[in-house]
Amino acid sequence: MNLFAWLWDLLDGVNKFFFKPSTPHTLAMIRIMAGLGIFYINLNWGAALLEFVGPQAWIEHDTMDSLRTSTLFEPPGARWDGSDRMAEPPRGSSAFSFFYHVTDSGSIWMLHWCFLAVNLMFALGLFTRFTGVATWIASLSYIQRAQTSLFGMDTITSILLFYLMFSPCGGVWSLDRLLAARRARRQGLPEPEVQATPDATFFQRLMQVHFAIIYFGAGTSKLMGASWWQGTALWGCLANYSFSPMQYEAYMGVLEFLADHRWLWELVMSGMAVFTLVLELGFPFAVWTPQMRLPFVICAILFHTGIGILMGLRMFSFLMCALLLSFLNPGEIRGIFSWIGGWLGLGENSSAQGTATSGKIAA
Repeated sequence: MNLFAWLWDLLDGVNKFFFKPSTPHTLAMIRIMAGLGIFYINLNWGAALLEFVGPQAWIEHDTMDSLRTSTLFEPPGARWDGSDRMAEPPRGSSAFSFFYHVTDSGSIWMLHWCFLAVNLMFALGLFTRFTGVATWIASLSYIQRAQTSLFGMDTITSILLFYLMFSPCGGVWSLDRLLAARRARRQGLPEPEVQATPDATFFQRLMQVHFAIIYFGAGTSKLMGASWWQGTALWGCLANYSFSPMQYEAYMGVLEFLADHRWLWELVMSGMAVFTLVLELGFPFAVWTPQMRLPFVICAILFHTGIGILMGLRMFSFLMCALLLSFLNPGEIRGIFSWIGGWLGLGENSSAQGTATSGKIAA
């Protein structure tokens, strides 16, 4: 094989990987999960809304305004001697939030309820192109204003919404789809088929690549910690009142039993540490092989389920599982959806699902 043929095969493989047409069933399931999760998250802001985003919040308005407009921002230099540093570093940041500008308590509450309505519309797939962008902007408005509460869940929220708002995630299992079918019936036309499109594959692939990068970064950063090499890292989570459910007697009984049996403690702690490292470091490479894709995805779902239960990071784990669904092809997602419907005694809704070919993505 000559060089040109090899390059052509390479480009053809990349093109098929990113742009082979597929239906948006996977993206629609992610939209439903992410939309409902974000609605729940933003609903919880209401428990102390003004303490987070009000003018006298934990970071009061004047302090926040100073931080975002006057703080020096010096980008990292490329030269070791620092000779390329800027003489006059820029001030402020490009962060945006509606709550930077809306400071009246009544208006803040009105904006909050409008955001919740938009979040719910996005989850249900109503005016999805608009509500997807609006939900992303709304989430950034909370995150950028209430920076004292920013953590990994908010990062995953931003990632999911960024990809979803560009994707055709409202093409199936949505009110937009039901309304389109209803308009067609009124006009005496057949129900429009679900189209397999390249953009559905492209944005699903971007989610997959981003997830793999997250896992690789998490795994390599753990290798820098001595507790992961010693096998004691997980004990710091399992026996931590800030995270684990130590208020339950049964849970404390398990911890005490492990502590009373050193050999078992070493086996469990070391085993969990090895499992975590193998999963996070192996996932970005093994998930692309057909034989290892589903085992690694299932292990990752179980891993995040454990994090949600044992560390109390339930919404973070839920959103990570939603992002994990990007590694399932549309046919597999439809199969899961049909299984859930059958388990609940519901028939498959053909108007919501469509009759087009699955356009499976080879993962």
